[in-house]
Amino acid sequence: MARPAHILLCGYYGHRNAGDEIVLAGILGGIASEADGRRYEVRAISGSPEDTLDVHGLRSWRQFSPAGVTSALAWADCLVLGGGSLIQDATSRRSALYYLWLTRMAQALGRPVFVWAQGFGPLTDPGLRRLAARVLSRAGGVTVRDARSLEDLQDLGVRGAVLTADPAFLAPPAEHVGEGILPAHGGAAVLGVAVRDWPGADAGLAAVGQACAQFARERSSVPLYIPFQHPNDVDVSSRLAAACEPPAAVLRQRISPGEMVRLFGELDQAVGMRLHSLVLAARAGVPFAGVSYDPKVRAFCDRAGMPCVAVEDISPEKLAGILLEQSGRREEISAGLRRFAGQQKQDALVPARMFWERLSR
Repeated sequence: MARPAHILLCGYYGHRNAGDEIVLAGILGGIASEADGRRYEVRAISGSPEDTLDVHGLRSWRQFSPAGVTSALAWADCLVLGGGSLIQDATSRRSALYYLWLTRMAQALGRPVFVWAQGFGPLTDPGLRRLAARVLSRAGGVTVRDARSLEDLQDLGVRGAVLTADPAFLAPPAEHVGEGILPAHGGAAVLGVAVRDWPGADAGLAAVGQACAQFARERSSVPLYIPFQHPNDVDVSSRLAAACEPPAAVLRQRISPGEMVRLFGELDQAVGMRLHSLVLAARAGVPFAGVSYDPKVRAFCDRAGMPCVAVEDISPEKLAGILLEQSGRREEISAGLRRFAGQQKQDALVPARMFWERLSR
């Protein structure tokens, strides 16, 4: 009997970022749902192999170990660049350089590369753009999660890229939210808030906190700050929550991808800077407002037909007004989001079908 196909996943895994772990859970779900009886084994390249084994049950190689990466590619039959915004230089050039180097290594070894629902860019460095064009044009399949990424790849001359949807739409929810995750709210509505630090955004973050506090007072709701990146988001969430009167709740413990999916289904409304807080709200039919620090946030809000304010232009009055308006139309907005999420789930399965088709050739 032939051995199982060896599938190697690479992304920003093992860095205690809930969004990337939810993406990984979604990709694993997509691979399984479209396997159609094929035998396979999945392993990963991870910033923390111990964490990836604990969270997902996947054996992994360490991300920045040359020996580990070499061993991983020797084991693999194919490489999957799995979700997220990997090839970008908004944070630094290192991310784009690393993932393009990894892709070139896989191609040099004859391993097919599949790009799974990437958010490509922003990539501004001319040299990196030329390198990305050469490397991605040789990929066995390229799928992206938003129209801006598709347009950018087309501008680079990468042909055949397909617009799909974020893998987080496929991440399976836990059966229930664990004890102590939701605050005691006595039946009051819960407003989920997912923020992050960003250079020059101190005033905008303060405005988010003030808006959520104002909305909570007017609607007698309970704000719950939900950190996605540990420990960074816990720190900024705690500062904003402490400025509320009375202080807002903060989810300080790290929870599993499935619990995070389930938690968003328990919310009544949401505000998010973190992209995957908005994705989880959309898939649960929870009205949300985006706070954009990166084009990917506005791109998703536009696709979902939901409001988005730039972090540098935000005011407490503007954001509180959006939340108040949404609370008066919650059922209508929820119905629209559920229709949107249903289509996104179908679109999110497209990379899985393409992947198995390419791998079976």
